[in-house]
Amino acid sequence: MSPLSVDRAPSRDRSAYLAMIPQLEQQGFLRLPANPVLRQAVDCAFAQASGFFARPAEEKLRYSHPEWVEGYRELGPEYSQVPERPDLTESFSAWNHNRVHPELDAWRDGCLLHGALRDAADLLADVVRDLFAAMRDYFAPGAPDLRFFGATYTQLNHYEPARHRRKLLQDPHEDGHLVTLVTSNAPGLELQVGGAFVPANVSPDHFVVMPGSLLSLMTGYRVKPGYHQVRNSRRTDPRLSMMFFVNPEIDQQLAPWIENDSNKGIDIIARANAAPKQFGYPSLKDILSGHADTPLESPYLANAAQ
Repeated sequence: MSPLSVDRAPSRDRSAYLAMIPQLEQQGFLRLPANPVLRQAVDCAFAQASGFFARPAEEKLRYSHPEWVEGYRELGPEYSQVPERPDLTESFSAWNHNRVHPELDAWRDGCLLHGALRDAADLLADVVRDLFAAMRDYFAPGAPDLRFFGATYTQLNHYEPARHRRKLLQDPHEDGHLVTLVTSNAPGLELQVGGAFVPANVSPDHFVVMPGSLLSLMTGYRVKPGYHQVRNSRRTDPRLSMMFFVNPEIDQQLAPWIENDSNKGIDIIARANAAPKQFGYPSLKDILSGHADTPLESPYLANAAQ
């Protein structure tokens, strides 16, 4: 199988996921086709995103709740390596944990993108549960289920490549999560394969599964972190990308599936809690508690288009 080919859909058959885990170890990522229901959810989210991001800035900011890191974020506050090189994208996030806040119900009519991301999250969570069950059965049969839904979020990025001079809209990085599931409607995403970055060739009919450093800790680094970047295509049409960022719930005891010298004595939950800080976010604990006191403001916004 070509390293950039698409796997057959498991169709909730966990044995099919189990057969994919050696491939994840060897090539460092997977491709999972979107079934018709998930594809419809992706198309809906992209359609709503096109309308939402075309709105005036002051209207988009009405759907932003910084204390919960929910909703709209302007270009600039999130970065991949250093604050001086922000990710050149606007974004919109929907955290599963924030469903407990009735205040967000007021967004239902004015921001259909928010509900579309929640719908996609429910479908993607089913995929991840089966994928994690297969990983558990492969690496550590009998280990408890890895809980993730309450600490996981869906994000929609909106790029305008032709506006920017930089060659990379996002610098090389790994996401610091357990896994990221990503799909897009246009080229740009590149994966590190065999020491070189190659086009991911991702499209809305499938998701790429990229492991993060937390999954590497869970597997004793048998699964390596998936480094990736977003190249500037210079296209005039906007580029949309949907990510499902999977974190472990932080109120669980999380032992690695494989323990060796690479992860011995490391607190994986503590690593998960600190991981968002490397991208300009508050800690995971602060985000989930609704006390994200770190302002998500760009230190470089005035020059972000340079």
